[in-house]
Order: sequence, then C-alpha cells, then structure tokens
Amino acid sequence: MRRTLFAVIAAVGLVLGLPGAASAHSTDDWYTAKEPPANHTFAGCSVSHVSGVNQELCWGRYGNWFSMDGMISDTATDGYCATAQIRYEIYENGAWAGHWHYRKVPGHDCTTGGPTDGTFVGEFVSKYQIRNVSSRACHADSNGEIIHCESNWHGLAQSTASHEGHGRPAEYPWVNSA
Repeated sequence: MRRTLFAVIAAVGLVLGLPGAASAHSTDDWYTAKEPPANHTFAGCSVSHVSGVNQELCWGRYGNWFSMDGMISDTATDGYCATAQIRYEIYENGAWAGHWHYRKVPGHDCTTGGPTDGTFVGEFVSKYQIRNVSSRACHADSNGEIIHCESNWHGLAQSTASHEGHGRPAEYPWVNSA
C-alpha cells in the first residue's frame, strides 16, 4: 500500500512538474504594413452586427498568405465599447497546426455612432500561411480588453463592397480588385 501511494504521489508530481507547451496564442503571427502586399487580391470580408458592435474585416490573400483591414464600430449606448476577435489556423514546420490561433483585433471603438463611424483597423499581414479565417464581434472595456464575444464566427464572404461604402479609407484600392 505504501509503495502504491508513493508511486501515485511521484506520478502526480511528475505530471505537475512538466513544463507546459508554449501557448499558440502567445505567438506573433502578424505584422503591420502601410498597404497590403502588391500580390494580394481581394478574398472577401467577415462581417457581423451584434449587440451594438459592428465588425467588418476585409481580407486580401495570395495563396494562404493573408492581409487584413477593417472597421470596428460601437453602435449602442450600453456601457460597452466595441472590438472584434479573429481566429485562424497556421502552417508551420511543414504542416497545418491543427488548432486555432485567436487574436483580438488591434483597435476598439467607444464612440457610440453608426456602423461606419468607428475605428479603422489598419493593415496587417500574416507572417505565416493561414487558413480558415473567421471573425466575431466583441464587447470591450474602455481599454479595448474583451469582456465577451458573440458565439458565432463569421467566415469570409465574397463581397463587391467598396471602401467608401464601409467607411474604410479609399487609399486601399486592392479591396475593389476582386
């Protein structure tokens, strides 16, 4: 009995003592850019307007390399600010990772205006090949930290949207080159 108890304690200690794998979510998968890479063409937008949050992220791509810009707008006087979250899978070490990477979109809006009165989310380009990109609307605090998000994820939908029609600056004409 004593030997069995010692073995159980040793096994638990070994499991608790193992260092955990690095979180996939602590990696830096994106870089900022002034404009999308010249070889990226319009891939579509992921859009939702839920509980006073309007999120519209538009994507360019070249193969599985992606770029993103968009608009986040707070549309309700409910005490929350607006932001969005993205998820995707990356290709690394010769294979698809097999798990999601999640990122808060860098930007939030607390102005309580219309769906296109919010914050422009600048240009971001993936450092890795990615796939299965989607986004969702989130409530945030005044610092932009996520409080909670809608349960639905929204994938890329082909769109003929123009920047002007969605509040994005016109200096990014690639979105219209579908």
